[in-house]
This record gives sequence, structure tokens and C-alpha cells, in this order.
Amino acid sequence: MKISLKELRPNPFREEGMYPVHRAKVDALKASIRATGFWDNLLVRKAADGAHYELVYGHHRLVALKELAREKLLDPELQVDIGVRKLDDAALLRVMAAENADEYKATPDILDETIRVAREYLQRQTKTPAHEITASDLAQFLGGSWSEAKIGLSLQRLGLFDRGTVRREQLKGLTPAASRGVQREAGRVEKTMLKAELDGLEENEEEATEQDRRRVRAQVQKAASHVAQVLADHLRAGGSTADIKEKSIEAQAETLPEDATGDERRLSTIDAAAQSLSSREFQRKVELLMRYRQYMSAEAQDALKAKLRNLSGWCKQMMEQME
Repeated sequence: MKISLKELRPNPFREEGMYPVHRAKVDALKASIRATGFWDNLLVRKAADGAHYELVYGHHRLVALKELAREKLLDPELQVDIGVRKLDDAALLRVMAAENADEYKATPDILDETIRVAREYLQRQTKTPAHEITASDLAQFLGGSWSEAKIGLSLQRLGLFDRGTVRREQLKGLTPAASRGVQREAGRVEKTMLKAELDGLEENEEEATEQDRRRVRAQVQKAASHVAQVLADHLRAGGSTADIKEKSIEAQAETLPEDATGDERRLSTIDAAAQSLSSREFQRKVELLMRYRQYMSAEAQDALKAKLRNLSGWCKQMMEQME
């Protein structure tokens, strides 16, 4: 169907400020359209006002066309062949989500905005609080390539954004793997610190008030946000994701007052790591090897004895440092 550019509107579920347009993609499309002309890769539905059409997908193409028209490289009155489908809101969301997942490989910003608007839609339709809508609910609604694991990561990230623990701009420009690393570590720090601080509050205060709990949450989120910023800066500067744990500890230590002494210098994440550390897995592996040592070569036995001897000496050294 021939439709003019002036009749086209964005997808009603796509908030421009939240749902980014990738500049490089727009520029590539403009160059392609100038070279070969426009080709159909837009899908629309009739808007409720009957005078306009709402995009289902193809926003980068629409931006490219409108910019070319403003630059007078295309006729502003240009009409283009566009497919028109009769879609309700649920179907429009599903088609948009499927197209985004396929075209953008579900980068974090696109993934988050798709999940956010889908959750808001389900919230309105089912009268269910947002925090009760699960990754399973959203995966069932969206279908296709939107797995529960991918949606779960997005829901965690949206929660961190909503609480102010992580800011969207902190993750901008990071690879998906780097973004996940920052998100997971900041979330872990927040969860561990919050539990420890709230437990300590309840133990030390006869009647901890909600104001006390809010103060603790604010302090924890400030510390976790600092961790997120340090990790994002580290990764953006070319640092390795393998260093995330160490950088996280350094960042947490930076949030402690300079004059803090004794127990005031305690990091609850270090306490949690020390308490969860178990030697049992290593013991089981050695016990299994010893059980079948008759099948082990002399060279391998010598190597194992050397490792045990070194480990024993190292453990003794660590014990001496703690005394």
C-alpha cells in the first residue's frame, strides 16, 4: 500500500527517549537508500485516529527516510510501499519483540526496553503488580527467541535501574558480556550488603524503624552504585572481566570512611565469601585420585605430592598471617 512519510507514526510502545536509535545503522541505511533507492522493510497498522499508520518495526528506516527528506535528498511528499497488518496491541508487541531480537541480537538496551513495555502491558491487562510478573510469564507472552534466562537478566537490570543501584548510562557502550558482568556484581554486592546491614540493624536496635531501614538501603545502594561505576570504567578502558571481583572489592573499600577502624572496616561481601569458602571439593578430588592411585604413573604421583606439599606450606603461611 502506498503511504506517505507524513502519515507514519512510531510504534506506540516505543518511547524514543528510552528506546535508542543506533546512529551507525541510520547512516548506513541512508547511504544504501541514496545508492539503490528505498526497499520495503516496514510494517504498519492503522492508527486509532484512522488518518495515520503506526510502525510495527522499521524505525531506523523511517528515521533514515525522514532525514533524507529534511536534507532534500528525497521528496517530502514521497509515498512508499508498506505492508499493512491488522494487529491488536498484544500482537504488535510480539512482532516488535521478535523483529528486535532477530535484528539487533538483543543488545541490553533493546532487550530492556522491550521487556519493560511488555511487562507494563501485562500489568495493565492482568491487573498484576509489576514485581509479580515473572520471566516465565514474559517468555510465554513474547515467545520465540525470548528465553527465561535472557528475560531474567533484563528484569534484574531493570530492578537495579529502578532502585538507582545501577544507572543506564553506566552500561552504555559496554559489550553484552561486560554489561552482564557489571550488573551481576553490583546486584551481588547490593544483595549481600543489604542482608548483612539489615540483620545487624535488627540485632543492635531494639526497635528498628522504617526510616532506619530506608537509611541502610540508601547507603547500600550508594556503595553498589559506586562499584558499578568503577567496574564500568575499568571495562570501558579495556580492562578484563576476569578482574571484576578484585576491582569490586577495591571499589567497596573506597566507600569506607578513611578514619574507620576495627569492625567498621568490615566488608560484608568479604565475610560472605570467607564463610562460604569450602575445601571439601578439593578434598573430594584428591580422595578420588588416591582411591585409584594404582593407576597413576610415578610422574603423576610425584606431581600430586609436590602440589600437596606446596599447598600445605601455603596454608601454614596463611594461618601465621591471621594470628
